[in-house]
Amino acid sequence: MPRLLHRVDPSAQPDINRFVLEHGRMPFLSDPIPPWHYRGWLLFQVQLADAHPNAPGRWHHYMRMLEAGRLLDEPIPQLQFTAVPDPSAMKILNRCVELLAYRNSFWEAFEDFVQWLAWGLSVSKERPELEEATSEALYRTFNFEHLLLHPHDYLGQMLCDRRGKGWNPHAYYPTPHPLCECMMQMVLPNAGKSQEDSRLQLICEPAAGTGRMLLHASNYSYRLHGMDIDPLVVTICLINGAIYVPWLSFPLPRTIVERCAGPTPGDTGRDNASSEAA
Repeated sequence: MPRLLHRVDPSAQPDINRFVLEHGRMPFLSDPIPPWHYRGWLLFQVQLADAHPNAPGRWHHYMRMLEAGRLLDEPIPQLQFTAVPDPSAMKILNRCVELLAYRNSFWEAFEDFVQWLAWGLSVSKERPELEEATSEALYRTFNFEHLLLHPHDYLGQMLCDRRGKGWNPHAYYPTPHPLCECMMQMVLPNAGKSQEDSRLQLICEPAAGTGRMLLHASNYSYRLHGMDIDPLVVTICLINGAIYVPWLSFPLPRTIVERCAGPTPGDTGRDNASSEAA
């Protein structure tokens, strides 16, 4: 039996921002167009969940910077990444992959899930071609709560855990979170201790992978760059940024950065954080 797919003309894709402005809410299942048809629909959920008392509040911090048009006179909200993934979060993520595995291998299901997240978090312009029933099942299953309350590179961990089962063709292996934090403290030993504003320190990770080094660097700097040869891990890096580090996936406008730092010689345009594979 052929699968029913929704192939949406990019020029005709519904606009989530317009919907929220017109209705004052997110799309419901009962609406004519279901939530997963909107690029960025999950991003609104992250921003709302970030208001949780135990969440870092980074999206609120980021949005206030954009509104002010300058760096705020306050430190970067700190985020402590767990050394091991939260079991409840991993259970939800694995369940989502299982929902997709009936139609393809687990490896392809994982890639489909990554693309589903990337579209929903507005870090990809390519809408995944999934059956409506599958999209609804993912909608009902996925939950950001445990990911936000227990920060970790969950997708990178899933990729690493299955490196011997055909999931990891590029043999990706992430640096453990505690080591990433140690290395950042070595690279920026005077962060917050000198007159120089470390928040404007330009940090580049030439082998970004799923972005663990950049995630830890986000406690010190707003100017994060990265690259990698594997498009899949770059997408995961951008997903991690959309969840934990807004200025990684959606870099601050140069007008804000230059107000304090001034332009970098030979560097033009907008800061670009892990936005494409080299």
